[in-house]
Amino acid sequence: MIVLHPNTEQYNALNGYKHKSSELLFLLDGSGRYIVGLQVLNDVNFSAIHDQLEQLERIEYTPFPPEPEE
Repeated sequence: MIVLHPNTEQYNALNGYKHKSSELLFLLDGSGRYIVGLQVLNDVNFSAIHDQLEQLERIEYTPFPPEPEE
């Protein structure tokens, strides 16, 4: 699955962006990288920052490793 990954400057500029009841928050993937889904590119609530979102690197999502069994 392809997701969007910001560099530090992009993260600081975009994380927490709010419009109406929507808020852009990056989450960590299994490799510790901040990511957000591609869906934000089509969300009208983020249209004001669409050009900035298009600048984010597209990477493959890294899932979290399974929890060890006890």
